[in-house]
Amino acid sequence: MRRITLASLLTLSLGASLAANSCGGGGGGGGGPTAPPTPRPPEVHIVQVRDFSYEPKSLTIEPGDTVRWVLGGSDHTHTVTARNGDFNSGVVFTSSGAMFERRFDQGGTWDYSCQAHKDCCGMQGSIRVGNNSPPPGVGYE
Repeated sequence: MRRITLASLLTLSLGASLAANSCGGGGGGGGGPTAPPTPRPPEVHIVQVRDFSYEPKSLTIEPGDTVRWVLGGSDHTHTVTARNGDFNSGVVFTSSGAMFERRFDQGGTWDYSCQAHKDCCGMQGSIRVGNNSPPPGVGYE
């Protein structure tokens, strides 16, 4: 029969402890750096161009998103024209389903209107890019 000495027990105990710790199974939070969250893909937001209104009238989107205005009414004289001149669709809404789109990469607020129907009918709307952007102008909200 083999005799187990105190030195043998200590050696076995130390070896088992080192093996358990080197395998990483102890929890304790010593892992590597956390990966950054995956950014959300850009979205396309649809605004219906109706007879004398945009639906929805006002949108809040994220930078990188696109707004697509789609003619859903019967009047073909509408435009989508930024108040500050940054974009203007021109007369592209020539048939039902015709569209104009713009990607918004920077934060801010864009008020826009229909050149033919702003004054007579109040056909205007707004795009806010980012929740911290200023509110739309009066009548554009």
